[in-house]
Amino acid sequence: MKITSKIVIKQPAELVWNLVAHEFDKAHLWMGPVKKSYAVGSGESKRGAPMEGRVCHFSDKPNGAQANEVITYFNHAQKHMTFEVNPINVPSILPVTKNVIDMRIKRLDDNLTQVIWVSRPQLKLLGYPFYLLLAFGFYMGFGGILKNLKEYAETQLSPASKDRMKTA
Repeated sequence: MKITSKIVIKQPAELVWNLVAHEFDKAHLWMGPVKKSYAVGSGESKRGAPMEGRVCHFSDKPNGAQANEVITYFNHAQKHMTFEVNPINVPSILPVTKNVIDMRIKRLDDNLTQVIWVSRPQLKLLGYPFYLLLAFGFYMGFGGILKNLKEYAETQLSPASKDRMKTA
């Protein structure tokens, strides 16, 4: 299964890239379903990423649903990254074993950026009879995540964020 979602954000590509890639551990700031997130592996990774990955908590409960997300590809010059999402503490009925996200940031203009999110969820055997329904649900869910990103980037990133980006 492959689901592609795109959105245009009214911010410079470098600023959007900084938010999604260099502040990868701060997903809780803009990703609606995430209650808390933090980095795994501090410092530059073997792939050149600012960290190895992140953990996202979807609940305030200590043993609630989480995702362990590992950066598997990182190209700063091309503003392109791939990460693998592995669910933790989720109900066994969840039909996904893992999800691979390919994310690209494309400059359209000085202050206009396109984010391209390609998801490749890997389904459990019992998920295949519901393939079309799941594909639609994933498409809507990932579209919602990108809308969260757009809203945060366009309303919460200040000129100070842009100055910090220039010095990074």
